[in-house]
Amino acid sequence: MLVDLSRPVWKPSLASCAILPLFVKSPSYSGVGEDSLTIGSHSYADFMTYFGAFSLKKWRLYTGVDDLTPVLVLESSSPVHITLTEMIYRRLEKRVICEVDDEPLRTQNGWYRYVVSYPEGLDAQLVSFTVTTGDASAALRNISYCADVPKRRDIRIEIATTTYLKEQQVTKNIDMIRKELLEKEEWGNHFHLTVVDNGRTLPDSVCSGTSAITLIPNGNVGGAGGFAAGMIHAVESGWATHILLMDDDVTVCPESFKRSLRLLEYASDEYATATIAGAMLSTANFEMQQEDIGVIRPERSLRPFKPRLIMDREYDITFNEELIPASGTEGLYSAWWYSCFPVQRIKENGLPIPLFYRRDDVEYATRIQEKEPLKFITLNGVCVWHDAFDLRWNAAVEVYLATRNMLIQEAFTPDAGYSMPAMIQLMRDNLIKHGRRFDYASMELTCDAIEDYLKGPDYYRHPVGEELFKQARSKAEKLQPLAQIPGAPDAIDIFELEQTANDENIVPEAVKPADTENGGIIRRIVRRIKRSVRPQKMETAPKQESFDHNKMVIIPNDGWCRPWRIMQHAGKALAVDTTGQHAVMRVRDDQRNEELRNRFERLAKQLSEDTTVRQAYRDSRGGMTSFEFWHGYLEEAKR
Repeated sequence: MLVDLSRPVWKPSLASCAILPLFVKSPSYSGVGEDSLTIGSHSYADFMTYFGAFSLKKWRLYTGVDDLTPVLVLESSSPVHITLTEMIYRRLEKRVICEVDDEPLRTQNGWYRYVVSYPEGLDAQLVSFTVTTGDASAALRNISYCADVPKRRDIRIEIATTTYLKEQQVTKNIDMIRKELLEKEEWGNHFHLTVVDNGRTLPDSVCSGTSAITLIPNGNVGGAGGFAAGMIHAVESGWATHILLMDDDVTVCPESFKRSLRLLEYASDEYATATIAGAMLSTANFEMQQEDIGVIRPERSLRPFKPRLIMDREYDITFNEELIPASGTEGLYSAWWYSCFPVQRIKENGLPIPLFYRRDDVEYATRIQEKEPLKFITLNGVCVWHDAFDLRWNAAVEVYLATRNMLIQEAFTPDAGYSMPAMIQLMRDNLIKHGRRFDYASMELTCDAIEDYLKGPDYYRHPVGEELFKQARSKAEKLQPLAQIPGAPDAIDIFELEQTANDENIVPEAVKPADTENGGIIRRIVRRIKRSVRPQKMETAPKQESFDHNKMVIIPNDGWCRPWRIMQHAGKALAVDTTGQHAVMRVRDDQRNEELRNRFERLAKQLSEDTTVRQAYRDSRGGMTSFEFWHGYLEEAKR
């Protein structure tokens, strides 16, 4: 009996034609509907795409079925020609497997039904197909990759999302999940949605008419607390076999949920307890995959396991399927924007630590790997769209929470490669970078983060996260409209700024008409050539050099840019956000820089010498990750 394993998607989940190549490639879309895709006459539709291809190699890996051979099922309104194709990473090209000449069947309503078996013995990352039309256009529907494989287990997934004052975004996702999953006969019995409302602003009507949606009003205990509440519900309700933690401010394609379910139903015993790590694609660049699996580096910073990939490229989607971490690789984690794992894991390992926001997912993965190697499942088409981190710089998060929670996470669950000197050096390097950008507010937040860590675990037994976050936000820089900042230009060319801010000894000018002419283009090309031949400089501590108090440079406000060259002799820096509309004027203050560096070094010495605090965190982990603790914590937060 053939079972649908994966279904190509032709309708984008975002209202933009720009991402259609993620789903299907065709020069002549004459209609993209709910149930069909219409291709013009003498044209084609190519499904070797991120959402359209079948992940043959990974399905064999995760199911253990070496001879798994997919069957393409497709219906069309007019006769079409079908070409089966494959992508093999080592060949770096799409190859035609065979041309399909079989006569289609006719359905009762007159559609042409094709049931085509791929040849046995294929050794490809991806298999797909191309539909070519003749004299008449054709509508395509009911497309699926099927196989005759036995279902190994019954899977029930509780989707748990936590939200805070994002009513429009989370309501959109609730409506989509209700329509595409919960109300569908094929899928409804396999999914339940739990929404943890940290802001207590969602109406009860979001779950009206169905028992498959649960709304939990909650105090503002951050993402960690919201997900903890969702985990508690998943365990205590006793219905779900798996929990899928998902952010509230994401856009997700329904097929991602369906592919996750199907894989878990047919997964081998080796991958039965694996974590499905959904990828994060960028809402600023719909085709760009930012990350699926994360890596904890030796100095405790975080990075993606894979490079950034452009998922409308056949090479990139093939590479994405090829790059698989070795079984049991340490230091990996799945971020909780889309992470699905067994509920049994919660019963065995407890709940997150109360970090409010940031690194709760990292600590949880590290804790589990103390007992067992983690396996991860990644797959083309299992993803969300989310704002990229580098487009939403928030010093309260990226400096204060990131620093504090790195220390707390490592103290609660020290990794095998734990090294306090390396962590201190990482924080020192970041502090120096903030100082070189004249961002003294972030230097102060770094020191505040260390001091709050040193308060020890007892301080965090109560819901203090929201208050500490508010304090950090109050100390962070406040952006203003350009018009309100003396000396700021009327407008800023963001493209120019991004291209030059890291290494050009120039000040970007206000936008002028000439910038769009040939002269502007030529200047940009010359600057890029200069950058390509300029030697890289080591990042060292800032030196006391002569500078011009009145010289102003313009830089991005985020903490990742490195505009050392242009700031060397500057006295002021206009730090601009990604919109180019808001900024803050930073004034060089070497004395304050020195004071904050000295403050940091005193704290660093305390971190190096005092092991008592670290041990206190470690000793309290069992209690602070228990159901009893979290029940009391969540109740206190509601008061």
